Amino acid sequence: KEDKYDIGCEMVAFSNSRGGRLVIGINDKSGEINALSYMELQETTNLLTSIASENVIPNVLIDVENVPTTGGAVVVATIPEGKNKPYHDNKGIIWVKNGADKRKVFDNSELADMMGDCGRYYADEEAVRDASIEDLDADTIKLYMMERFSPVFRGKNIDELTMKDYSLDQMAGFVIKGATIERLLRNLRFIRPDGQMTKAAMMLFGKYTQRWLPEITAKCICFFGNSVGGTQFRDKMHDMEIEGNLLHQYRTIMNFFTRNLRKVQVKREFNSLGEMEIPYESLTEYVVNALVHRSLNIKTPIRIFIFDDRVEIHSPGSLPNGLTIEDVKNGTSMPRNVFLFTNANYLLPYTGAGSGVRRALEYDPDAVFSNGVSDKEITHASNEFVITIPRKSSQVTDQ
Repeated sequence: KEDKYDIGCEMVAFSNSRGGRLVIGINDKSGEINALSYMELQETTNLLTSIASENVIPNVLIDVENVPTTGGAVVVATIPEGKNKPYHDNKGIIWVKNGADKRKVFDNSELADMMGDCGRYYADEEAVRDASIEDLDADTIKLYMMERFSPVFRGKNIDELTMKDYSLDQMAGFVIKGATIERLLRNLRFIRPDGQMTKAAMMLFGKYTQRWLPEITAKCICFFGNSVGGTQFRDKMHDMEIEGNLLHQYRTIMNFFTRNLRKVQVKREFNSLGEMEIPYESLTEYVVNALVHRSLNIKTPIRIFIFDDRVEIHSPGSLPNGLTIEDVKNGTSMPRNVFLFTNANYLLPYTGAGSGVRRALEYDPDAVFSNGVSDKEITHASNEFVITIPRKSSQVTDQ
């Protein structure tokens, strides 16, 4: 009976993650094959089917097959990724895979992310109540339009300098004849059918995003020493500096890095220009990744720490869709905020399609990723994705 419950928990964890396989007939610890008899195969197949329908709620359809081996066969049950997350066992406990093991889920924000995985809920398309077009920044919308519909504006000889001569409605009319900016934003799904502004619109175009979404911000601190518990700061960004839409946040964070990271001489000549000790291109990818892929259900800011020996970028929410760190390094792209992701690339400089992290690692292969795992130096909650980048200490020049 206990085995039946444990198997059900494994099926729940697979269904809530990216699917997986259970093999019956192989010793977990030694890897030795304990082939099953014909009768055992029949009983095991029936048992697994029964567990999938009774111990996994809502129930799941699994594929069970017998694989011949010397002296008999083993049973392989394939559990697909669920389309109706979150799944729970018959005691009401929700499980997800955690590497080779599994863990319980208690956090409502993580449950909301799971619902987003299977298309039942999209945090970036949530309504921002009482917000209107007046709360959006015209220049940022124009920059977005210039990039997204570049052939239209090139054809009219409109660029970033001359766009100031046109109203938003005029520019929308160039894209769709006779359209207002409100109609264009509705067509692009930034305004919902019920007339309310989406969270993605406020994040990308907001004049003062934090009035509506106070958690969509970043904390940037440059410490003396190597401990997050330090009380002395070389530089600590004021909240008002960072507040604004994602384009403003990106520019402000990159300025924070350029004023606090040192230059490294890459050529032997004494007067040669130095390069930033952590490649600018890597930092760009990691910062945009944090801004666009953070969990919108967790009400905490992005945190960026510069220590004497390293930089840490903390992004709310562990990797979505059951992604692993190896998946990310290999370029697997499964964005958490799909609508935001597909529109942010018209404003923010990132590669997209999974290649960004691979590019960043080519520039700086020493970066270390932590996916919700506690570390004695990295003091973060279990529901965070952390990038740690060592700082170069040799051949340093002044800023």
